[in-house]
Amino acid sequence: MTLWKRASSGRPGPKDAVPTAPDPLKIGNGKEFRDALVSLRAYKQLSLERLNEAATKAGEPLPAATVSTTLGRDKLPALKFVTQYVQACGLNESQCAHWEAAWRAVEQGRAPLHRPGKTGMPLPRLPRSARGRWLIALATAVVVTATAGLLWRQREQDHQAAADAANKKQDLIEQQHERQCGTPNPALLTTANGDCAGITDGRDGHAIFGKGLQPALAALDAENRAVTRTPGYVTVALLAPLTTGPKDLTGGRAVHQVEGVFTALHKANEGDVSPKIRLVLANMGSDEKNWAAVVDRLKTMTGPHDRLRAVTGMGLSQQESIDAARSLSKAAIPMVGDVITADGFDLTGAIDQGDKIAGLVRVAPNVSAQLKMISKNLRQRPELTTAALISTPFTPNGTPDLYTQSLAKAFQSEKAGLRPHLDKASISFEFDVRDGAAKTSLSTISKNLCGKVTPDLVFFAGRATYLPTFLEALHKRQCRTTPITVVTGSDAATVDRKLPALNDPSAPISVLYVPLADPSQLTDKTNPDRSLFQTFADEFSRTHHGQKFDADHLASGWAVMAHDAFLTASLAIRYATDPPRTPPSLRAVAAQLYLFDTTNVIEGASGIFRIDPRTGNRKSTHDPQAVRIGTPGP
Repeated sequence: MTLWKRASSGRPGPKDAVPTAPDPLKIGNGKEFRDALVSLRAYKQLSLERLNEAATKAGEPLPAATVSTTLGRDKLPALKFVTQYVQACGLNESQCAHWEAAWRAVEQGRAPLHRPGKTGMPLPRLPRSARGRWLIALATAVVVTATAGLLWRQREQDHQAAADAANKKQDLIEQQHERQCGTPNPALLTTANGDCAGITDGRDGHAIFGKGLQPALAALDAENRAVTRTPGYVTVALLAPLTTGPKDLTGGRAVHQVEGVFTALHKANEGDVSPKIRLVLANMGSDEKNWAAVVDRLKTMTGPHDRLRAVTGMGLSQQESIDAARSLSKAAIPMVGDVITADGFDLTGAIDQGDKIAGLVRVAPNVSAQLKMISKNLRQRPELTTAALISTPFTPNGTPDLYTQSLAKAFQSEKAGLRPHLDKASISFEFDVRDGAAKTSLSTISKNLCGKVTPDLVFFAGRATYLPTFLEALHKRQCRTTPITVVTGSDAATVDRKLPALNDPSAPISVLYVPLADPSQLTDKTNPDRSLFQTFADEFSRTHHGQKFDADHLASGWAVMAHDAFLTASLAIRYATDPPRTPPSLRAVAAQLYLFDTTNVIEGASGIFRIDPRTGNRKSTHDPQAVRIGTPGP
């Protein structure tokens, strides 16, 4: 099959060559298939750059290097590549179906699908004397032809049966791929919510966890490809809910988290260091329901192929995360939590009175440390005397929400110093977040705060994802002219400061919380470690592998804490390595995590800190301060 095609540089061929639309049904083998794809792009007058732009708009990029490499190999391209390529060339659904059929025919050895028709020939005129012999020969030929026809039909039936079996096998493969988020990676799984859970290193598609993570995954893919070309590399996994869904409690902050981890990864791999580190993303699903399957897969990655040596992130402070941590602990896999803050979610395992969670440390200040700073702030506001407690004990899954339970306990404890405010009002309500009950419950609770005793404060032991709903309800309550301050946990950093409920002087509402890592505090000249944050922020804002992250993603603090968790893990791995023996053992890495004390400090973006070897908790040299947003009362 003769086709006009472009040179490998992507420039058109001779001027007199006229590109024609290739017919996929006439393709006979793998080489012709690759040539036809090149010819298709020429016919559509698409450069490699424009092809990539079209593919990116459709949901997943198709870099020029990928196209050149794939079409340069002496093998049939993967069906996923072909589908993406022809769609980017602008073919309609029917045309794409022809290319897919041609691909299957080539793969199964029954191409081309379209063969030229056969033409009949007249019988020859013979002399009468020869006609008898000719008739005998003809009869013999008829018998032979009939026999051959039977054999041919049998072969055709066998061929069709083989083709049907091959098609059935391909259908099963595609069904399996559909269950695996459209990829051949068995570590990925399409969840009941329709999102993708599981483990990827970036090669399964950059939009596999949503378009928001596409830049970070593109950069991660390139970084990992470079790392895996070096000998003795090790793997670290970020375990977290990385997609959004109806029962999502993260508020979409996973993008910040992954970008922060990537920044730490890229910095850790710079220069002549050993071992290099490969990062995989382990998504438990938006509601963390898929934690068990993901953790089971992680436990198989500690061998010589992946060499998994640590897990960071660890999800949110809820029961699924605790169960995941205990499972990883039993497999002796070291863990560094980034934003888990519930009291007792640490080495001690005190959060649910269970076994110790050996190998776990965390880099975020816990709930009690945050509320102590709140108490210190409220001492400067003696006019704020009474408080109501609003709490929710469960997640939308119906499992214990250990973060909100920890907040509720800390609000009522004597140690945090906030208990006297509650005793003066004696107002307490729980709200349910299951099956959409949160909005109506919070609306009624806000009305109940306009009774005989109108509290100055509300201690909100709930997730920030429900805080805007509660603030709007407070804004509509009958006694809205009375100023009120909502005190809550660190995840309030994600609340939009432009909410109407926070900007109405006729109904003064403010929110008081302690952020995990607030950029305005970290860059303040009173912060002795401000240069550490500035170095991180500069690196975060640079272009990595052609990708640039939004500097506004630093505001929530998740990028900072995710960076510091990965930094802690990477330092432990490097300190545990005893050249030339690589990689270090799991236990050697875990042992290093509990040696970050006294003079062995971690210079994180959030400041210099140590790890308490008795609990695995952070010990800061500079504590974050309380932040108030909204409209305070007179």
